[in-house]
Amino acid sequence: MKRTERKQLKENELATGLNRFLRWVKKHEKKFMAIALGLVALLVIIVAVKLLHNYQKSREASYLSEVLALRAELEQKPENLARLEKMAEKTRYGRLASLTLASYYLEKNDLDKAEKILSRVKDKGKDLIHYQILDLYAQVLVKKGNYDQAIEIYRQMEKEKPKLYPLDVVLFHLAETYEKKGDNQQALNIYKDLQAKFQNTYYGYQAAFKAMRLEGIR
Repeated sequence: MKRTERKQLKENELATGLNRFLRWVKKHEKKFMAIALGLVALLVIIVAVKLLHNYQKSREASYLSEVLALRAELEQKPENLARLEKMAEKTRYGRLASLTLASYYLEKNDLDKAEKILSRVKDKGKDLIHYQILDLYAQVLVKKGNYDQAIEIYRQMEKEKPKLYPLDVVLFHLAETYEKKGDNQQALNIYKDLQAKFQNTYYGYQAAFKAMRLEGIR
């Protein structure tokens, strides 16, 4: 077969194949359009979710700033208390306001109000705010003399080992609770454990001093 004939044959085959492909594309055109539109819709959803997440973060930051501002001026502006209470009850970020309110009432030694506010939100979420609320709630219980209930909360926090909340803080407060209850041996054991495992932290140092004092009492 001559070279020109072979070339013509290849061109004919290529043209035939291309025509078949174009016919196949046209036949499945609606499917391609649906897939393309689906991909576009998916991309829009991903972008929307990302924008919404950033928006929520900015809203939460704005809310936190407002709560802190209200708390900072609370002594000079008693009317801020009503605003904080309203925010604690009605907003989606109410735990922040609840934590702030409870700490205020604890400072004022109004333990019943502090406990009531914290008990309303203590079982919501598993984030940093959740563990801050639990810690403060246990501190309120200790002030009221409910040592066993506070110990139960700290033991549960210890068991969960939250990554968002320092374990040395939890253990130190647990040891202090045992000490206030009068169980010095349990307190001493925890202080020593803290001293060994958290040597370079503030609570590790404090635990060392506490352990020395308790050992001097025995």
